Amino acid sequence: MDQRIMTNWIPLGDASEISPGNRKSYTIRGTEIAVFHVADNEQPGEFYAIHDSCPHQGASLVDGDGCGTEVTCPLHDWTFDVATGACHDFPEFPLTRYEVKLEDGVLLLDASTIEEEEIPVNPFLVRYGAMGWVDHFEADEDATYAHRERVILKTSRGEEVGEILAAAGVQETSVSSAGTILREFTPADQETLARQEDVRARVFQDCQTLIQERGMPTEIIDCEQLFDQQTVVLYYLGSRMPALEILAQELNANYAWRIVFHPVDEAPAASGCSSGGCGCG
Repeated sequence: MDQRIMTNWIPLGDASEISPGNRKSYTIRGTEIAVFHVADNEQPGEFYAIHDSCPHQGASLVDGDGCGTEVTCPLHDWTFDVATGACHDFPEFPLTRYEVKLEDGVLLLDASTIEEEEIPVNPFLVRYGAMGWVDHFEADEDATYAHRERVILKTSRGEEVGEILAAAGVQETSVSSAGTILREFTPADQETLARQEDVRARVFQDCQTLIQERGMPTEIIDCEQLFDQQTVVLYYLGSRMPALEILAQELNANYAWRIVFHPVDEAPAASGCSSGGCGCG
């Protein structure tokens, strides 16, 4: 039997709204889509659509620089091909691309692969991480937690400990979830923490030494070991540099833990995205 993939073409608007060489962002079912009009010599060219969120820290690619089909993330200089979604710097993190077509001057996008935005079930406001991030986390439908109760979270970085601030209740507008609340923090979890080898001081010192030796304009201000004992996060001040990618790889080769760099002024990306997969937070 012929099993064809069904398309769902929806109108984005007049194609003339995106002049040759420009781009525009659209929100479709809660998903940000960037449409690029790639052309040479100001002549009409091709339209390409990609997910408008860098997989590293979620920056909008509409705000990036580029030439032809290439666009560079405005935050950390990752470069992508808008025609294919490929990431030139880290091929394992491509962008989702969407089919677009032009009919009677109207730009149409195939939204068949875009899922409806989910509203978090039973959300709670939770404080977590060494920097004290506060965000919404989804819990089981019948779960209840008290103010200041400690819990185990699943975030984009791994399993970590959080502190309940309040039940978020019914939201007037949909809010994204930074992750899920797995369960309450137990005395057994406290014993697990006590048995964990604390590698923070060693990682912190090794990183500081390498940064000083190489004269990198980066300052490491804190270090955190996550509850899952698989990840150590180094928080830094300074600009995002390709040299940090190399430094993360060197540190990862020397430790059994995954070493992640994370800027102090950016909250972790939502759970389920690939942020931090490069080893640099």
